[in-house]
Amino acid sequence: MIQLARLGDLVQSLPAFASLTVRHPHRSLDLLCPAPLADLARLFPEVGHILKWNGAQWHAWAESFVGEFQSSWLREVEQYLAELTTEPYTMAYVLNHHPRAILLATLLATEVQGPNLRGPLDEELSPWASYLRHVAQTRGSNRIHLSDTFCGLCGVTPPPVPPVLRLPSIDLPGDLAEVGISAGQWIAVVVGAGDADRSIPVSVWIEWISTVLAHESPCAVVLIGAERDQTTALAIQDGLSPMIAGRLWDATGRTTLPQLATVLKRCHWAVGADTGPLHLAAAVGASAMGFYFSRARVHETGPYGQGHWVWQADRAQPEAWPIQASVKMIRESATAPQQEPVAGWSLWQSHHDEWGAIFRPVGDKDLHEDQRAAVWRQLSEQRLSLQGVQ
Repeated sequence: MIQLARLGDLVQSLPAFASLTVRHPHRSLDLLCPAPLADLARLFPEVGHILKWNGAQWHAWAESFVGEFQSSWLREVEQYLAELTTEPYTMAYVLNHHPRAILLATLLATEVQGPNLRGPLDEELSPWASYLRHVAQTRGSNRIHLSDTFCGLCGVTPPPVPPVLRLPSIDLPGDLAEVGISAGQWIAVVVGAGDADRSIPVSVWIEWISTVLAHESPCAVVLIGAERDQTTALAIQDGLSPMIAGRLWDATGRTTLPQLATVLKRCHWAVGADTGPLHLAAAVGASAMGFYFSRARVHETGPYGQGHWVWQADRAQPEAWPIQASVKMIRESATAPQQEPVAGWSLWQSHHDEWGAIFRPVGDKDLHEDQRAAVWRQLSEQRLSLQGVQ
């Protein structure tokens, strides 16, 4: 399997990985992913070898191209590919519609399933890739989750039960070893996002954390993020009352990815935008609540699994946020708020069935009919028809 995108996409590849290992129980499934994600990828169930993609090195080779291939450059590329595998794979499953992923699959395997039908030089898309392009262009009434489209690209159906990452015993650094130990609710707050336009404002987090910690019942908050998010975490802490300092832990930039997974597993809840750690939290068994705005859409990238929540904004950049309503849900055992709808937002809850993930609205009736079964049948028939032609 080739997945060269970021953390969130890797985690959302887990259902496809699970379905493929069930489909081929006696074959080893290796995973090619960005080198910084390799340690997390090793936690995938039934994983074979982890092949590390050195994106920086390939970018440097691309930048050095001046109109013709240099022999030294080619030798380095050949050596790199030889170190990935000593003999061609029987099959490569490609999850990224990007030239580098498609080319790598062609170089590493005798047969390829993924976005392109007939190799890297033919732009004709497979049925599932065509569907994904249509969704990206029109959005519309699509209800098929990205994780489940990954399954379709690989020629398998979604797993009957959402997969969960089973973590080994992993030590946490310093004071983070205390996370999840004392009584009460532990809430992971994901302070950043991969794209700036999907980052929740510092002022919103200050008000949200102040509200959640104002309750008398025991509760603790853990700030989650990468090293680049440490400035944001400090700004949040500067805006909070000193009285709640003893109930706040800052884990930004302090953990490896396996340690981050452990922190999230120890928390009851994870709250944040549509970003990698939120999807990782859902994958390790925490309850997830997302605030989706900008280009994030609940039906395509909501936290995968059963019983997660997403607040979907009606506009790209919200003017107001559902702070009181979302805090109430967490502090009152995730019951859907029995109150007037929050202006500018709709609330959705995740479910899982034979066609994978589905988010259903709370309160108002969903105006779009669930077409997932029909889409799966249509695309499966197209795929079988094309295979017959080939």
